[in-house]
Amino acid sequence: MMLRTALLVSASLGAAACTSASSSGGAAMDSGAAGDDAGTACTEAPLPDGGPVQVTGTVLTDVGDAQVPVPGAMVAVEYGGLYLPWCDLAHASPYYVFGAVTDDAGAFTVTAAAGKLGFHGFATGQYYSRAPLDTSRGSTVSILLSPLPAQQTKPTVAGAAFDKTTVKGGDAVTVRATVTAGVPTDPLSDETLLVEPTHSWAVELDPPSVGKKDDFPDGAWSRTFPAPAQSGTYTYWLSATTAGCVSSDLVTLQLVVQ
Repeated sequence: MMLRTALLVSASLGAAACTSASSSGGAAMDSGAAGDDAGTACTEAPLPDGGPVQVTGTVLTDVGDAQVPVPGAMVAVEYGGLYLPWCDLAHASPYYVFGAVTDDAGAFTVTAAAGKLGFHGFATGQYYSRAPLDTSRGSTVSILLSPLPAQQTKPTVAGAAFDKTTVKGGDAVTVRATVTAGVPTDPLSDETLLVEPTHSWAVELDPPSVGKKDDFPDGAWSRTFPAPAQSGTYTYWLSATTAGCVSSDLVTLQLVVQ
């Protein structure tokens, strides 16, 4: 198995409680832990880079005493586990690399890499939630969301757009969006994420400036990435989330590859 190098922070993270319960039953930790802010040094540690593995899953939400499927939910997957810390909080976490969108039955399939994975679920009108999976023990996962109260103020994603909407395969594309927390007492997490499900692909966007754990700035978030190699029309899904697990409405963008 090949090894890839990942930046890890030596200090441990404290748990930040989220309103939504996950199928893993654990409290959430935001993935950002600044080594400089915490007075600790970042060290490099190898993570196993496993071969491809297909994972199936469902996204559900509580409705009364029942759990019902959530169609059109966005799923972003961390490679290496849940809430991996990284050192450069002026830029995106490097660990969000796989993604999917649920079908009408709330189900999804994603091609990921073997090893420990962290699944994150987002849907309009729902709290964000998450679930871990170790592919050495199984290949299915379930993410349980919870409905947002009707009066809940959500973060907003405005002006989301690519710098060009028609490109050649492999061309560099930049996505930008103005992301704003709903209330000052619940700032943004780092989890402003872009997913292209047909290639099981995801990235996290870079923040406007350096963030802190559970406290990233409002403003212009962006990310540059290569367009798919094959021609076609691709739909990208975008979501932002606060430290308190309040998700924005999902936004979709189209990119034409010639």
